[in-house]
Amino acid sequence: MRAAFLPVTLALPVTLALSGAAIAQGASALDIKRQPLRTAVILLGTADHVTIGIADPSLGDVITRPVKGRISARDALVRMTEGTDATFEQIDAQTFRIVRRTRPSRTKLSRPALQPVASPVSRQAEIVVTGSKRSAPLADYPGSVFEVDTDTIPQGRRTHGSEALIDQVPVLTSTHLGPGRNKLFIRGIADSSFNGPTQATVGQYLGDVRLTYSAPDPDLALYDIKSVEVLEGPQGTLYGAGSLGGVIRLEPNAPVLDRWSGTMAAGVSATVHGAPGVDGDIVLNAPLVTGHVALRAVAYGAIDGGYVDDPARGLHDINRTATRGARGTLRIQPDDRWTIDLGGVLQNINSRDGQYALRGLPAYERTSVVAQPFDNDYALTSLVIRHKAGQTTFTSASSAVFHNVGSTYDASTSPLAPSRYHEEHQIMVLSNETRLSHRSGNGSGWVVGGEILRSTDELRRSLGPPGSNVPLAGTSNTVEEASLFGEATLRLGARWFATGGGRLGLTRQTGDVLDSGITDDDRHRHDVSILPSAGILWKPTPRLSLFARYQEGYRPGGLAVQAGRVQHFEADSVATWEAGMRVGSPTAPFKASASVSYAHWEDIQADLVDQAGLPYTTNIGSGRVVGLELQSSWHPTRTLSIDGALFLNDSNLSRPAAAFAGEKDATLPDIADLTARIGASWHGRVGRQPFDLTASVNYVGHSRLGVGPALDLPQGGYADTAVSLSLPLGRLTASLDVANLLGVRGNVFAFGNPFGVADGKQITPLRPRTFRIGAQYAF
Repeated sequence: MRAAFLPVTLALPVTLALSGAAIAQGASALDIKRQPLRTAVILLGTADHVTIGIADPSLGDVITRPVKGRISARDALVRMTEGTDATFEQIDAQTFRIVRRTRPSRTKLSRPALQPVASPVSRQAEIVVTGSKRSAPLADYPGSVFEVDTDTIPQGRRTHGSEALIDQVPVLTSTHLGPGRNKLFIRGIADSSFNGPTQATVGQYLGDVRLTYSAPDPDLALYDIKSVEVLEGPQGTLYGAGSLGGVIRLEPNAPVLDRWSGTMAAGVSATVHGAPGVDGDIVLNAPLVTGHVALRAVAYGAIDGGYVDDPARGLHDINRTATRGARGTLRIQPDDRWTIDLGGVLQNINSRDGQYALRGLPAYERTSVVAQPFDNDYALTSLVIRHKAGQTTFTSASSAVFHNVGSTYDASTSPLAPSRYHEEHQIMVLSNETRLSHRSGNGSGWVVGGEILRSTDELRRSLGPPGSNVPLAGTSNTVEEASLFGEATLRLGARWFATGGGRLGLTRQTGDVLDSGITDDDRHRHDVSILPSAGILWKPTPRLSLFARYQEGYRPGGLAVQAGRVQHFEADSVATWEAGMRVGSPTAPFKASASVSYAHWEDIQADLVDQAGLPYTTNIGSGRVVGLELQSSWHPTRTLSIDGALFLNDSNLSRPAAAFAGEKDATLPDIADLTARIGASWHGRVGRQPFDLTASVNYVGHSRLGVGPALDLPQGGYADTAVSLSLPLGRLTASLDVANLLGVRGNVFAFGNPFGVADGKQITPLRPRTFRIGAQYAF
């Protein structure tokens, strides 16, 4: 059936591409009618992929002049604001700010006014939820979203990818096995602490391109990333399988077609009780054919010095981690309607040893017999084609992912009998999504499309003395999917919006046992999934939105091996109800949001370890997750901003599977009962010297490692503090960052090695207090 399956699914993007091109024939690049400025700039920003903010909210009611034709965003703004009280400032090639036009006045001699240092928040535009796949304004989106401006992340933290995001977003959590080997969770949808063949609960994307399927977090560094969007889930209608908790979208800076630019940055760090580190990156934007072809590329590397000692082997700072990578996009834009992006990503993460310690020994120490290195090699190629026809956009995104993850653990029973367990996880994902989307000026819009995907992952394992690879039974799981989806928002009167949609998916799974004589008579499986969504939004005032939403998510099952026997784990699904509110606007001095959610999780898949320390996968039963989240931002002055967020979580395994009957009403793993963050940013001057000073405190409450008595181990219950100072000196910016300012040793994760975890002595301490001095030069 495979031969029949793939040609039919491969025909889908071609069919949609032809229909999209047909719709686009003869349309103007811009056709924005006379209307209030607040809606006109949304249409312009969506059409030209630029960011436009309104500094004075009262200017949103200004009636603009119509714009029609193929012209630049800057010229369009000139036409729109001509003869009105509004004008604009251009922040950079892709960012504009609407301001009130100043009236001529008499010349007055005075001292120059002290101007605040431009902050990322001060130029924040009308926030657009790109993850909605039709660029819906946040104020009109019936769901919970976190937007992270990467300008707020210190330069030295951008190597650490997902860890830096977790510091910003309380609903986003992670295991802490080490860089490149963690699982991410959103809104309390956490299956287990261990890696295995199950699909992730969080979908990860680079723009429109899928990054993962059944793999740990690739932990891409955040260099040259413009913003990050965390859409809370499930997101099954628009993103399909593997988005039970939600979706993370990294939005890279796009190539600029008419201007050479770049940055270079470097830093050195020192860790208390640890080895020094170093990091650096270079970004280059190069127009190859001005106005039509440009290349944007970034290359980076970092070494995080270790801080864990192993006196039994006479070694210090054993958990050194090196990261190196590069990313590039070649943009071809033959005219204002067509855009073609060819992209590529390479990243390698290598850790010399695990980052865990043992209770009962001095801080940051453990004993082991053999080294436990880790390697994560990630590669991605992509092709994204877009065509704009007025307010309708055709998008086709294709990608190929090649991901190899290798882990080694100490399985020795004594120093006289060294033994190691090694597993090699090879993943390949081929995917294409093709869609048409439309956004109207009145808040309505729609998206319709299809996706095809093929994911293959092979897990090979060995156990034995170092230098002797005695194979254990491994697994191979192949998933082929084809799906159609659609979602639309309709305006019901002046203040009400209704959203509804659905996704129909066909899945074929093939499972095999590797390196063993074990056979399986049920190696082929087929499944049909229907994932609906519905939402309602009410805007009683322009600055207040109330919403409610229902959505479903799904993961296919698969094959695993336990104790020499084939085990099939079934598909699991999540249905979530949520209600919330948002108040304020991007330029308002105060804005906040709040939401409450209830999720029912059926047939939860979980990767676990057996009594011998070997991993396996099974369904542990059904449960529920209740969450309350709050986030706010306050600008008491033009130079000071304060933000805060928290997530309260309550979960349990309400209907455990028979093998886990003793776990009834036990909490699900890894999600703290409370996570919270408060941060402050001050943009000021000393004399003529501007500076940016930021500080944050993150609290992570208590959670447990896993399901079952052997894994009912406490973790969490700590606060992490950080301070950052940056000094702009012309094109050079100097910075000083301090992480874990108070030197807290809290237990981040109660796991490091599956062959000793049941002893309950493993802990993963926070990285000790670390200082970094860095500089960035723009050219």
